[in-house]
Amino acid sequence: MLVAFAVLLSWPVVTVLLFRMLPFRDALIWTIVAGFLFLPSSGQVSVDLPLLPPLDKWLVPPVSAALVALILLTRRTASRRRDQRQGKTDNLSDVVVLKGWVPRSGVALLLFVAIGAGIFGTALTNGDPVSSGARSMPSLSLYDAAANLLVTGVFFLPLLLGRKFLSDDKSHERLLWILFISALIYTLPALYEVRMSPQINRTVYGFFPHSWIQHIRGGGFRPLVFLDHGLLLGIHFACALIAGTILFRLRQSGERLLLAVAILWLLFALLLSKTLGAFLIALVLMPVALLLGTRTHLLVAAVIAGLTLSYPILRGADLIPTDQLVQTAAAIDSDRAGSLQFRFDNEDLLLGRANERPVFGWGWWARSRIFNDRGEDDVVTDGSWIIIIGQTGWFGYIGQFGLLTIPIMLFFLRRKRYKVTLVTSGLCLVLAANLIDLLPNSSLVPVLYLTAGALLGRLEQTKSAAADEADAHPASDSPEVSRVAPAQAAVEADLQHTRYSRFRVRKREAG
Repeated sequence: MLVAFAVLLSWPVVTVLLFRMLPFRDALIWTIVAGFLFLPSSGQVSVDLPLLPPLDKWLVPPVSAALVALILLTRRTASRRRDQRQGKTDNLSDVVVLKGWVPRSGVALLLFVAIGAGIFGTALTNGDPVSSGARSMPSLSLYDAAANLLVTGVFFLPLLLGRKFLSDDKSHERLLWILFISALIYTLPALYEVRMSPQINRTVYGFFPHSWIQHIRGGGFRPLVFLDHGLLLGIHFACALIAGTILFRLRQSGERLLLAVAILWLLFALLLSKTLGAFLIALVLMPVALLLGTRTHLLVAAVIAGLTLSYPILRGADLIPTDQLVQTAAAIDSDRAGSLQFRFDNEDLLLGRANERPVFGWGWWARSRIFNDRGEDDVVTDGSWIIIIGQTGWFGYIGQFGLLTIPIMLFFLRRKRYKVTLVTSGLCLVLAANLIDLLPNSSLVPVLYLTAGALLGRLEQTKSAAADEADAHPASDSPEVSRVAPAQAAVEADLQHTRYSRFRVRKREAG
């Protein structure tokens, strides 16, 4: 465990080295992605400080990246004129940096306000202690609300970083590349664990982060390497495969062969990783990414985002064909069908519990859970949606899932105004793939927030650029001016012709 704490606490030093050796975009993305992939599990290794969230793999990388970025921004402002005179460039010279750290989008701001108001609403409406089975959970106070607000802010820090620094096409392409390359690197230890059992985390950090039996599948093993669960590894591979497919379309013919081999290798690794859900997500969305255009990418991603946001309503109204989904899974693997049925049964119980306090939820300290007479958990919470809606109700759910889904839906609704490129529509598909996985699993990870922030920043940048263009060329947007302009041009042409004719007459008389 000492090694685990040493690696966690040394990550700020790794962050500084990344920013010194790599371009700003790459350093920022690698800090978040590599921290997610290689730091020890947050459930086992964390440092609790008074009045602050625990220092773990979810907090240390984004906070380290934010501090280094803030220092670089401050130095850039102070030395910009001097460097320009000397012909120097800094690490931020080619990076599009949006103004402020808070989104300027009215929809995004409203969702952030909903999250904050929902957290305090949860505390104010849960001032009573709760008993379930043999367990008693304490009442909530404003102190709990303030602490949870700080924790939630840390979770959204990757989104704010992505929005501020990764809003342009070049940043989106770099994000796709790093997602793909990081997954390729991760295939080596993953395939080792497929053959030798998931033991790397125990060997390096001294513990196993989850249930061992959940990682025995199909007569073999489901790898997890340094992640909290093998399902997280599977969805990371699936998102990387979609990213690689988009990059394949962007490359020239000479580079495509190498990319195709890498994609097939990653798909092979995902198949052996025994995560059926992630494998099916990749199989469905990879052809969309490969064969269809940006408009269809946005349509597919927007449909997925809309279904994700409305899933609790559809689930509560029995509009999700759960029986058919279980039967389909049974045709593939009876064990997977049993696991899926188990998830649906637990969702029904937890959704009934959440509906008792639907607006602001039950709060924290496991108040939204169901316990038996021995004080043990009587249900298993898997999907992120049921965890959030149980804790913070519809206010918290709409706020948190809205920030993850709204960028995709706004891109689709405004597709005629914005010139969406293939890298951005591909990034929408990557985010949509992760949104699908949020329904059965708890995969709210920093990379997901970083991707959503990059798309949110692109929306703001495109809107700002459109406004600047309208201010610079008002005549092109005004029908009245466009009708006057040709007449004015004709008058100018006639005057010019008259001057030229008079000049020719004078010259002939003088000759």
